[in-house]
Amino acid sequence: MKRSLKKLFVVVCLVLMTQSLAAAASGPVFLRMTTEAGEMLAVFYPELAPHHVDSFIHLSRTGFYEGTKFHRIVPGFVIQGGDPKSMDMDPRNDGSGGPTIADVLNEEEAQLVAQVNNMLADKGYAGLQGEAVLKAEFSKTAKHIRGTLSMARGPEHDSAGSQFFVCVDNASALDGQYTIFGYVFKGMETADIIVSAKKFPAAGPDAPAKPVALTKTEIIEGSDGLRPDEKSVWDELPAKLRNVK
Repeated sequence: MKRSLKKLFVVVCLVLMTQSLAAAASGPVFLRMTTEAGEMLAVFYPELAPHHVDSFIHLSRTGFYEGTKFHRIVPGFVIQGGDPKSMDMDPRNDGSGGPTIADVLNEEEAQLVAQVNNMLADKGYAGLQGEAVLKAEFSKTAKHIRGTLSMARGPEHDSAGSQFFVCVDNASALDGQYTIFGYVFKGMETADIIVSAKKFPAAGPDAPAKPVALTKTEIIEGSDGLRPDEKSVWDELPAKLRNVK
C-alpha cells in the first residue's frame, strides 16, 4: 500500500509538471475578457509566472470566471476580480473566495487524485480537498505599471487562488510582493470605467455600488487568432511588454 501510494503521488506530480512546462513553452497566448463595461485584451507572461498562467488558462477554459464580478475598485490603483463568492447576493464576503482543488484539475488529474483519496480513506485519513492555492512567483525585475495583470493573495505569500487585479496606474509598492503574469495592452478604457464607479461603503471601503461582471473569458493561442484591430495594437506593442521574463 505504501509503495503504490508513493508511486501514484509521483505520477500526479509528473502530470502537473508537464502541463506547466507546456504553458511556458508555447508562443504568445492572449486573454480576452468581456465585461459589462467593455472588453480588455491581455497577453500572458508564461516565462515570468508559468504556474499562474497555467492556472488562469485552465480556470478560464472551464468557465470558472464567467459571472464573477470586479468587487474591488481603487481609483489610481487597481480593479480586482475573480472571486467566485462575488456571484452571490452578499457583497460583504467578496474577496474571501477562491478555487477548490477540484476546480484546478482536469479530468485525468481529478481521477488520479480520486485514487489517492481512496487510498487515504482506506488508511483512515481525510482526502485531498479544500481550497487550492498557488505558490508565489514573484519577480525581482518586473514592474507593476498601468495595465499590469497580477494575482491577488492573502497575508501569506503562497496564498493566491483565482483573484486577480489590473493596475490602472503605476503601483511600484507592489513590485516583488505580488505575482505579475500578464499585461492588458488593449481596452484599458474599460478598466477606467470600472474603477470610476460609485462605491458602496456599507460593503467595504473599496466595494462598488454596482459591481461590473466578467461575462466571458477567451484564451487565444497565437496572434493569428486576434481580430484585425487587436492585431494592429499587438503589432505596435513594444517588445519589452510582449514577453516579460
